[in-house]
Amino acid sequence: MSVEQRVQRRVDAAAEFDRHENRADGARIVGNLADGLSILRDLLFARIHGEAESNFGMDSMLMPLSALKSEADANKEIEIYLIAESAAEVAAARYVESADPWYQNWLGHLRLGDYAASPAVVQRLNFYGGKSADDRRRAFSSQLQQALPGVVHAPLVLFRLLPLAVTIVTALAFGDERHADETRKRQIHWLASIADCHACHGRLLEIGESCPQCGNPFWKQDWLTAE
Repeated sequence: MSVEQRVQRRVDAAAEFDRHENRADGARIVGNLADGLSILRDLLFARIHGEAESNFGMDSMLMPLSALKSEADANKEIEIYLIAESAAEVAAARYVESADPWYQNWLGHLRLGDYAASPAVVQRLNFYGGKSADDRRRAFSSQLQQALPGVVHAPLVLFRLLPLAVTIVTALAFGDERHADETRKRQIHWLASIADCHACHGRLLEIGESCPQCGNPFWKQDWLTAE
């Protein structure tokens, strides 16, 4: 997708948000969600693929000719899970007025364009939507392993931190800094070393930023495995 198409998709999403929610801050919310979820997707993929691969080697089940397809499948599954988790958080926190699935459909189109309406994506979103938070997390781990068998080497805490990271992105996008801060404390409960980084001290960063030392908002392999 070209830069122009990406910009236009954000403009259209912002206009639809303002129209549906009768608000005037759609551009800010769209920008924050788009940037925040994109960096989570990219950092997560790096943790489960690039970094894990360098530590354990290329999985024998992942042949070179299928590597690109596996990467694409994994990123699609990550996107779908991020959409489902953000939608669950928005519903729980009542960040939007309506209780219908509008937000999930809207975010899906922002993230995936027309592909969001495909039967495969709709099926996956419905699959996640009918589960509890813990069941979504476990199902995502299983689905991701099918796309990238090397995920089996990823630290289990990674899947504890991810849904909380989506909550933080979503809360910050809607200006709920208190909830975002409380959620960061929950992340520190699962990975105490988050607070030990001398560069960022585990604080919440501006959306789209990443700490070069620890990887905050989604931590590097050596931090995920720290005692």
